[in-house]
Amino acid sequence: MTIFRYALIKGLRHPVTLVLNCVAPIVLILIRPIWTGEQFLSGFGILLMLIWGGAFLMAQGTLNDKSTGAIVRILAAPVSMRDYLAQNLLAYMVPLTLQVAIISILGSVLYDWNLTLALGLFLCYTVFTVASVTLSFAWNCLFKSKESSFSTFSALITFGTVLSGAIIPLGILPIALQYVGAIFPAYWAMRAIDALISAGSMNTDYLFGIVAMILFSLAFLLYGGKRRMV
Repeated sequence: MTIFRYALIKGLRHPVTLVLNCVAPIVLILIRPIWTGEQFLSGFGILLMLIWGGAFLMAQGTLNDKSTGAIVRILAAPVSMRDYLAQNLLAYMVPLTLQVAIISILGSVLYDWNLTLALGLFLCYTVFTVASVTLSFAWNCLFKSKESSFSTFSALITFGTVLSGAIIPLGILPIALQYVGAIFPAYWAMRAIDALISAGSMNTDYLFGIVAMILFSLAFLLYGGKRRMV
């Protein structure tokens, strides 16, 4: 698991990544109004934005390995491309999944979330984490420079969070823009969260959102895995 440790340490070394993955979620869950009110910026949507941004910054490690030529040296050892990708993806998932677990536990303590809501949110955010990591990995495979990848992905996150309903309710947006938002995993995450909160159970709409994010993850992983990294 040397590659896993290397990817985890390298991913959390950047101060911004450390804040997004360790500090910001804890501060966020303590801000009571955004979890109990019905304002535009809700804690559920803001957490999606933090996960998406944190996943992208963690996944920059594969792009750094590609641009510096480190991946050539890694693959020269008895390490397959499959092992390299699997251990990197696992390293990116660990801090993101841990923060989701902490949010679910603290939400149950601070805001009396019942077991169904807490587990439903944990599952939804975890699946969204997988989708975010695989999307970031596939996106980074398109670029050779870190600067180009970062600038274009920043625009993608901005439009994605708006059109997915993470910032403002989807009902306010025109129908055409709501359809555009469906191309982002965050849209399906918000749809699942809304269904879970309104119904109080993991109903069909909730499960549909979960399945959609899983399909997105598989598509991103297959695409990224087929791109030439060396």
